[in-house]
Amino acid sequence: MCGILLHYNPNIVHEDRFLEFNEDECISVDESNGTSEIFNAIIPHIANRGPNYSSLRLSEKYHTAWFSSVLALRLPFTKQSLCVEDRYVLQFNGELYNKEIKQDQNDTQFIASLLSSSTDVIHTLTQLDGEFAYTIYDLRETKIYFGRDSIGKRSLCFKMDTTNGLYVASCTGNIEGFENCLGGVIYIFDLNERTISEHSKIIQRQYEVVDLIDENMETLDSMKEKLYTVLNESVSKRVTSIHPLHIESSPISVLFSGGLDCSVLVALICEQLRIFNPNTTVELLTVGFENPRIGMLPKDVPDRKLAISSSEVLKGLYPDIDIKLVYIDIPYEEYLKYRPTVINLMYPKQTEMDLSIAIAFFFASRGSGFIVDDVTRDEIPYQRKGIVLFSGLGADELYGGYHKFVNRSLEELSAELTGQINNIHDRNLNRDDKVIASNGVEVRYPFLDHNVVQFSTQEIPINYKVNKLILRKVASDILHLGGISTEPKRAIQFGSKSAKMTKDGNKHGTDLLK
Repeated sequence: MCGILLHYNPNIVHEDRFLEFNEDECISVDESNGTSEIFNAIIPHIANRGPNYSSLRLSEKYHTAWFSSVLALRLPFTKQSLCVEDRYVLQFNGELYNKEIKQDQNDTQFIASLLSSSTDVIHTLTQLDGEFAYTIYDLRETKIYFGRDSIGKRSLCFKMDTTNGLYVASCTGNIEGFENCLGGVIYIFDLNERTISEHSKIIQRQYEVVDLIDENMETLDSMKEKLYTVLNESVSKRVTSIHPLHIESSPISVLFSGGLDCSVLVALICEQLRIFNPNTTVELLTVGFENPRIGMLPKDVPDRKLAISSSEVLKGLYPDIDIKLVYIDIPYEEYLKYRPTVINLMYPKQTEMDLSIAIAFFFASRGSGFIVDDVTRDEIPYQRKGIVLFSGLGADELYGGYHKFVNRSLEELSAELTGQINNIHDRNLNRDDKVIASNGVEVRYPFLDHNVVQFSTQEIPINYKVNKLILRKVASDILHLGGISTEPKRAIQFGSKSAKMTKDGNKHGTDLLK
């Protein structure tokens, strides 16, 4: 995973420079380099996303500044930004899972090889399979391409005006004027025209949930087997592509409430580890907040109780895998301390609901907590070691998990789910990626793999998606998760009690923050 920041301004003259910053090295960039105040204000956010390496590239001829950061997850290590064939300057954030990627090649190098063999940038981008964001400066054609994958699993935003030119960044903090990029859209900035016109936005994929009904549920068994297969493949490629350079044996972390979606992922991860690396630790990150409004402590929140019981089920199913339940308790004072940080990170999202969700993910991904000794029951301080986190986001949108779907007709449910999966880039992913990545980790979403989404939207009958029936069948009949398969949906802000923290508890989730 990496951080991306690009600024093109024909009114700024840079001195050609390439500065490098290694892990734990102080990053010092100021306007004496020819960079702008906005550019320099964004740099700390980008640097936090990739703590292993950062670089600043300045070009006098092309009036552009690039700042890139790298979290090393795949060999061989590749510095960014990357010059390709003296024609392109590439920034890439994310992971690719294309089968064509060679064993001695990482995803950034794979894109570079595609660019080297083709003059069609758009064709190159539409071949990519994964979770990513990018900028590509075509020096010959004087165009800058930028965007996100078909779902929008990595955050990216841009700001353009006649005075300051074009900014593109993974995360900006509270700087006005930035617009989140849409998922699955390739933006093309023509430097000669200095515009991003509507016809230059090219939709890669648009998902539509079919309204097929299987009244007698004749295909339920075959569908659950197929869903298990595509989910298993999705998890497999996300597990086997982790090759950190700086940690010999890096655990895999899971954002864990104990509910259906994340428990299914843990089971699938454990099945993969049995094949590829049974010595890998799986860290289950469960977060709970002290909520003074209702007088509840972290140990008593609903997600904590469920996480404990579900983790015991998973440990029983996979005794050969080292599964650690990491308790992350957040006192109210700590919530207040980091509240402004999270509000800044999740910008332009500014509602009470956005904060309650984002702050739960922020603390969970930070991973500072404790584990409980199985014998003595002592609490032992523990810091998350995994730098790849798995999330169950997407399951509710694909399989009808939200409470508001309960009274919908099947026709209405089909339309609702179509809107949910196509809007997830803006409603969830931009916000979540910004706060999670700020802790120097990468989040992966197996339910949002293109093949999983394509199968789930196009082939599964809509009546199998009432209260996530199809996923519950996978959990109970194939993964043997027992009672976990019947757990009701509970939003993270209510399960962790990060919502409505103060006596002014009559606020609505849609209310703007004050």
